[in-house]
Amino acid sequence: MHIKKLLLQSVLLGSSLFGLAACSSVNKNVAPDEDTYEIEDVAQTNEADYLCNNMPLNIFFHAEQAQLSWKEKTYVLTHAISASGAFYLGEGLSFWIHGDEAELEFNGVERNHCRLVRVES
Repeated sequence: MHIKKLLLQSVLLGSSLFGLAACSSVNKNVAPDEDTYEIEDVAQTNEADYLCNNMPLNIFFHAEQAQLSWKEKTYVLTHAISASGAFYLGEGLSFWIHGDEAELEFNGVERNHCRLVRVES
């Protein structure tokens, strides 16, 4: 009976170690596709420059947040759901991006049309 118990423990331990080794192996030759989500993408910060009513606007995108600088003020925005394009809200303003065009809106009243000048990632 003691031998069967020892054998069963050895088999379970060996199976567990084999399973851990199999899970930890990574195939580095596999190219990521569009469905693959890489950790590096989360840490990456993208920057864009726009002209809004002929005034420069700079925005940094990082994960679900954006830092927008316009008219010597900086605002922190959070990504929100949008039917099309990308939409950011916060601190009394919204910034909607669709292609090379964008719209900056303050308190739902003042709207500024923007066009993309430069993107850096």
